[in-house]
Amino acid sequence: MNGSRSPTHVFQRRSVSHPQIARLRVGVGIWLLLLTAILYGAGVGGQWEWLLVGIAALHFGLAYRLFRIARPDRDGPDRLLTSGR
Repeated sequence: MNGSRSPTHVFQRRSVSHPQIARLRVGVGIWLLLLTAILYGAGVGGQWEWLLVGIAALHFGLAYRLFRIARPDRDGPDRLLTSGR
């Protein structure tokens, strides 16, 4: 039965790539900023506005790191040492 599998199988088998997770994090960050703008515009956000902005920034930072991990290093690890400058 295929429907009884645990959702953790996705992370165990690495069926989701780093760029896909990074795009998801960017989407969540944009959604949180949009939600913050709606709450601020309605005047009901209170202290939640700063918390949502902080969490959105965290998602953007983690997405940036995932994009950097997924990008192949074309020049090798010592590219700064051999750049000739």
